[in-house]
Amino acid sequence: MARIQRSHLAGTWYAGGREPLRAQVDDLLRGAAAGIRAAAPPLRGVVVPHAGYVYSGRAAATAYAGVAGGAYRRVVILAPSHFAAFRGVALPQVDGFETPLGVVPVDADQVAALARHPLFREDADPYRDEHALEIQLPFLQRVLPEARIVPMLFGSLTAADHTVVATALRALIADGTIFVVSSDFVHYGWRFGYLPFPATAPEPVRAGLQRLDMGAIERVCAGDAAGFERYVEETGATICGRVPIATFLTLHGARTRGQLLAYYTSLDVTQDYEHCVSYASIAFPSP
Repeated sequence: MARIQRSHLAGTWYAGGREPLRAQVDDLLRGAAAGIRAAAPPLRGVVVPHAGYVYSGRAAATAYAGVAGGAYRRVVILAPSHFAAFRGVALPQVDGFETPLGVVPVDADQVAALARHPLFREDADPYRDEHALEIQLPFLQRVLPEARIVPMLFGSLTAADHTVVATALRALIADGTIFVVSSDFVHYGWRFGYLPFPATAPEPVRAGLQRLDMGAIERVCAGDAAGFERYVEETGATICGRVPIATFLTLHGARTRGQLLAYYTSLDVTQDYEHCVSYASIAFPSP
């Protein structure tokens, strides 16, 4: 009997029924395609946000609109673990993940192969309440309906660990494979424990966030893993997917350059300048 992980975001983070969800995702993709600064296919990977669709869906759609119709048969998803603390990378113990659009199959052979490497282990616990992985699935179901996924959740990694993990992931680089790196950017406000400048008014906060985010995004687009990690350490930038981003950059390095497709913050959605999260989509064309 297949082991399936049921959705825990349907009806809250995205629409709850099959047809409403299909319409929600398709509307976001159409809106993105109309104004997208598309990266030239094929793509080696994309960095996409992972908030609820009313917040970050427009940004995520700009990346997925560029993926749509590509000859990708396998999607490697690198996502952070928000609720479980561990060292290394957790792999799923299921055969598929269900959303209202159906079941996304897991590439079990690749998961089993990765589990034999240092720092990787099969562990169901981090997946139970995690959103950073599931939020990507409805988009993938619409743009790559036949693809299998290789999901992984990242805990903490040292600089040396990034190299170990990247070495294991190198075997997945192939035609027909795309990497999806799930991350929001700076989380600002006292609720996030990060106030690098005071919350005085919307425009100063917006400008301060853009300076912080662009410092990180420039290093990501340059393929500069070490520079990105130094920047995060020096600024304290609360980028929740910094570990999978650093691993992706270690894996691909300066051989490919990223292209920023979309950037905005939740301040632009909610007008709340005291607590906000930044969203960016970045595409990495194959060299």
